[in-house]
Amino acid sequence: MSLHADTGRAQDGILDRLLVGIDALCRVAAWGAAAVLAALFLLGLAEILLRNLFGYSLPIAVEYSGYLVGISLLLGSGWTLQQGGQIRVGLLIERLGPAGRRAVDTAATVFALVTALFLAAALVRYTGGTALRGTVSYFPSQTPLVIPQALLAAGPVTLALALLARLVRLLRGDGPDGTGTPSRPDSTAAEDGS
Repeated sequence: MSLHADTGRAQDGILDRLLVGIDALCRVAAWGAAAVLAALFLLGLAEILLRNLFGYSLPIAVEYSGYLVGISLLLGSGWTLQQGGQIRVGLLIERLGPAGRRAVDTAATVFALVTALFLAAALVRYTGGTALRGTVSYFPSQTPLVIPQALLAAGPVTLALALLARLVRLLRGDGPDGTGTPSRPDSTAAEDGS
């Protein structure tokens, strides 16, 4: 065995562990998004019951439901990407061969990664500024805004990591979801008999 082959295998092992870690982080974020949705449901239910039964409205209902909606939308985005849950327009990609599909998929992933990194950096920077200033909400709860903003920023950070993992897998020739099967629209997979 050559030193180059051993080094390549060691680097692949480190990269594989990194990809597995990103996948695990995306799963944890998805569970977090599910918990946030459950909290949003419970908050809405409590607001409805209290208002209809006792004529009382929760002072935090409007404020916290806004935070929870935003967090739930972004926090599960990395896992959704890994599961192929994003909307894809197959008009172009279905007409391309395997090499063309891979090129378009890689280019789209790079574009999405740059966009997610921009959004993640902006939200992290904004959250940092909020933390330094100690900004609180103008609602009666006086919620320290760093809390919902940090949870909101975690979504694009996780999405950027998932896109990075997807790009690495595409460049290595693996399937973008880590299955080892290159991505193909379902219609072309059926035509190939696979």
